[in-house]
Amino acid sequence: MIEKIKEFENYLKTEERADNTINKYLRDIKEFYKWFLRDNPKKSCIGEHHQPEVTKEILLDYKECLKNSKLKVSSINSKISSLNAFFTYTENESLKIKVLKCQKSLFGSKEKELTRHEFNKLYEASKYNIRLKYIIETIVKTGIRVSEIQYITRESLDAGKTIVDNKGKIRTILIPRKLCKLLKDYCKGSCGGEHLQSPIESGPIFLTRTGKPISRKQIWQMMKDLATKVGVPKEKVFPHNLRHLFAREFYKQTHDIVKLASILGHSSIETTRIYMKETEDECRHSLEIIEILKE
Repeated sequence: MIEKIKEFENYLKTEERADNTINKYLRDIKEFYKWFLRDNPKKSCIGEHHQPEVTKEILLDYKECLKNSKLKVSSINSKISSLNAFFTYTENESLKIKVLKCQKSLFGSKEKELTRHEFNKLYEASKYNIRLKYIIETIVKTGIRVSEIQYITRESLDAGKTIVDNKGKIRTILIPRKLCKLLKDYCKGSCGGEHLQSPIESGPIFLTRTGKPISRKQIWQMMKDLATKVGVPKEKVFPHNLRHLFAREFYKQTHDIVKLASILGHSSIETTRIYMKETEDECRHSLEIIEILKE
């Protein structure tokens, strides 16, 4: 099975799947294989010198094991989907198992929704880290994905836009004029008195100290550290939540979900609708102010 997993990895690369997608598939498959060899309830039936065989019965046991864990239904289904993709590749369609049925949530998670007040606290504190400050500002003013930050180049600031090639999809991201001016000042090293090692004259503008484009992992960690300093729950602070904040504010001002889907690079408006979910408290407030019958 190890050889097949390696072949599957090569196949995903030839299909030009994103690195994160490939790593996710491989992680899920290897997690199952580890369980299969260690915790599989049928392992006692496997002879000491026999090559273990994956069966539909064993896969259903694994599914049951996942159901009994503390994982969310969406996480369980994601793991099952990874296994099913692997079985499709190896032409073992009979081993594929069904995902769990789950009613779509009507509300967004209050525990993970970054409020405007919390964002303001983060933004105010970020002035002590100019690079992070302008990364945050770039995401909330353009809706760009954190993985696409590398496409914000010195040249794009002159053009007022950048062309992004992400997951085989090519789209244009517009950069507001005020943001362009701020980022040009950042490239000159004239932001907040912070001295840059050298002016940025071309290429990506958000760099590490060694001159390489900053990674999503580094941005994620800087945001978590900032959340700890200002007392905002860390589970609310991650780059993609800034994209959610942009989407919610854009929709409040325009009520144009079609245009928003285009800006965010979504193929389906249904994906964009996920960003628009109200928290349960927000929905409850809306119900409270509706007065059809008056006493």
